[in-house]
Formats: sequence, C-alpha cells, structure tokens
Amino acid sequence: MASRTTRLHDRNTKKAHYERLGVPAYWLLDPEGEGALEVLELDADGRYVIAAAAAGDETVQRERPFPVAVSPARLLDGLRR
Repeated sequence: MASRTTRLHDRNTKKAHYERLGVPAYWLLDPEGEGALEVLELDADGRYVIAAAAAGDETVQRERPFPVAVSPARLLDGLRR
C-alpha cells in the first residue's frame, strides 16, 4: 500500500525491480482520499502496463494472478482512523 513516504519508492524503484524480475502483476493501492487501485501487468515486452484501475467503490476484476474482484474502498475498510 502506498503512503506519502513510500509513494516514490513504490512507483519507481520497487516497480522497476519487480519488472526486471518478471513479476507478472504489481498492484498499487493508494489510501489517500476515497482510495485508488492501479493494477500493472507485464506486456509481451516484459514492461508493466496499466491493466486496470479503480477508485473508491469501483470494482476491479482480474484473472491474473488468480480470479478476484476488489474495490479500493473495501480494501481500506478498517484501516482508516
């Protein structure tokens, strides 16, 4: 989960490292505001591309790495003060 202190690390260093290792999917959850989720997946060239995105109560449905449907707001339930 991204935070103000880790956002740059998560979106740059960590993402680049996972991409080099060939991690097939990388999910970024931003807890700010209503919450936002960005799903990155490797393309045919081994580069991350945005495969799905949602904010608040919107739902993301993915088949990789396994079938799942989630919304950023529900992922953040109970984590907010």
